[in-house]
Amino acid sequence: MIFPFEHFYKSFLRSYGQVMLQGNAITGLLFLLGIALNSLTMLLGSILAIISAFAVAKLCRYDVNAVQQGLYAFNAALVGVAVFYFLPVSLISLFFVIVGGAFSTALMHFMMTRMANIPAFTTPFILSTWLILLFINYAELNTVVGSVVSSTLDMGDDVGINTATVAGYFQASMRGVGQVMLQEYWLSGVFFLCALFVNSRKSAAWAFIGSTVGMLIAIGFSFPQDKVIMGLYGFNSCLVAIALAGRYPNKPWLTMLAIVLAVLLTRAFELINIPALTAPFVITTLLVITLVKIQTCYVKKLNTKPA
Repeated sequence: MIFPFEHFYKSFLRSYGQVMLQGNAITGLLFLLGIALNSLTMLLGSILAIISAFAVAKLCRYDVNAVQQGLYAFNAALVGVAVFYFLPVSLISLFFVIVGGAFSTALMHFMMTRMANIPAFTTPFILSTWLILLFINYAELNTVVGSVVSSTLDMGDDVGINTATVAGYFQASMRGVGQVMLQEYWLSGVFFLCALFVNSRKSAAWAFIGSTVGMLIAIGFSFPQDKVIMGLYGFNSCLVAIALAGRYPNKPWLTMLAIVLAVLLTRAFELINIPALTAPFVITTLLVITLVKIQTCYVKKLNTKPA
């Protein structure tokens, strides 16, 4: 598989875009800039992971069109961001970025070829990152992880003190969009929303609705305010809204119900002390797709019964 430069950079940028189901290079570029706005370290992690993914795809001769659409590397990009979210830059974390990116790519290929009827979404990212975190705990690196995460939450607490304003809640909603890629800076979320708008106004609108409604639901259930302000209840509902509104454009009520479920699942993961990542998004979306298929089959059976 030979990558001319034009194909390479388009595939590279689309890999960012596909994180939010957008196969657009310009959208991907704005996502990249949004990450850079918040953390150059996380940007470095995503770049290295994508390169690792491309290397695996080339060595294993994966489908060229799928690679060029960014379908093989977007999970790797998320893994690269996540590693540097949980760990500082070191030889160990660089190793996790490269290996995690490669593993998520191989897992994506398995799901695309052996489980083609089930959308993979961000499952390879979730499983890869969970395995990395398990290894961190096993190797007793969890003290480093704890310090990094706690410092992040402390920043959130400081932000949350004076947020009972329209502007404060708007920033929280934007953080919900940004947290899809673990970016806590609200302006990164604005960049992400603009990136979505470039490719699909509908996706941008639903991303904003998903994040905002997710935030309001969390407030209504009295979930921890610092986490609400940091957008931690908005990013899964944001992804759910984008995925389901695109798949079922005539069923907005279904998308809204799924948003509620995604928020509740996010809280459930917190209560059992497992990093949710984008698991609530994947679980909710697959559940809705399955239920719709079951309903469709049932209706067809009823229509085919003899009078």
